[in-house]
Amino acid sequence: MARVKLRWLVLIVALVALALAGGFLLLQRPGHKVAAEKIRFRLQWFPQAQFAGYIVANALGYYAQRGLDVEVRPAGPDLKPQMAVAAGTDDIAVGVSNQVIAARSNGVPLVIIAQLFQDSANRYVLKKKNAIGSLTDLRGRKVGLWLGGDEAEFVAMLKTVGMTLNDVVVVPEGFSVTPFLHDEYVLSQVTTYNELIQIQDQGYGDDKLQVLSPGSYEAAIVSDMVFTTEQFLKNHRDASRKFLEASLEGWLYCIENPDEAVDIVLKSNPELRREHQTKQLRAVLGLIWSGEARTKGIGYMDAAYYRTAEKVLFGSGQIKNHVDASTVFDASVWNEINSTEKLPRSP
Repeated sequence: MARVKLRWLVLIVALVALALAGGFLLLQRPGHKVAAEKIRFRLQWFPQAQFAGYIVANALGYYAQRGLDVEVRPAGPDLKPQMAVAAGTDDIAVGVSNQVIAARSNGVPLVIIAQLFQDSANRYVLKKKNAIGSLTDLRGRKVGLWLGGDEAEFVAMLKTVGMTLNDVVVVPEGFSVTPFLHDEYVLSQVTTYNELIQIQDQGYGDDKLQVLSPGSYEAAIVSDMVFTTEQFLKNHRDASRKFLEASLEGWLYCIENPDEAVDIVLKSNPELRREHQTKQLRAVLGLIWSGEARTKGIGYMDAAYYRTAEKVLFGSGQIKNHVDASTVFDASVWNEINSTEKLPRSP
């Protein structure tokens, strides 16, 4: 009886081994689909040309080709990507570098894995009739600013001439350029890819505007970047690399095929206007395909960017604790992609 039981036990073990082997072979069989790895990806705003590279990468299957199932999630005024990523409800997101620096100042280990915009997207505009020779000419005058931390650059700009926000009359800006057009304040904070275009469309070309760049005052906070948490990057390094590689391929497509990229963006959000999105993409590509990125590859990160941003944030009181600029970003995944010569560079 014991020998019979033993034979049955051996037979069962053999059958289980064959079943497992068959399952393994099935997974290896050509055409068999392996479940894609899910990534919850958060934009910084609603879908528009500002995020064309990611929208294109998703639409053209660049993520899927790498075994990723990427859910592109919109944001809005009441949803902060840095908070969603920190809480673990999103995996990767687009944001502005000051968000990561502020998070790290508070002990939250967010980390930048690619710096898409090589400059601040913010500009500060005046009508030519209100043009200034120095920032001191703004003393006592009304200026429109986005608050809640977005005024940090302007605070740093004023500091270069010994002024503070108390020396001007701050008017909180909304999402409309109408108050500026109606002279409710003389200076308006804008982005190159949105509000500046809207103002220009109202007949204010370069000959009718004075445009101030924070970079001219060593106060620029580099804008759009891709970030995640240190823990997600550690636990999902391969997926992070594939995501970033596909995203950069999407941006390369936008550089080479801007009209087609706008088509894809419009399909993702039919409420958008083609003319505005075409201009927006042109402005965005000007921020991406510039500076060091032209020789070192799109998405290039430099500690100097974050030292400047950290200095601006600390000097304006936006952060209370200093942050080591070298901890703000992790270039290891980007370097792996860059080493394959897949990132575009100028000749």
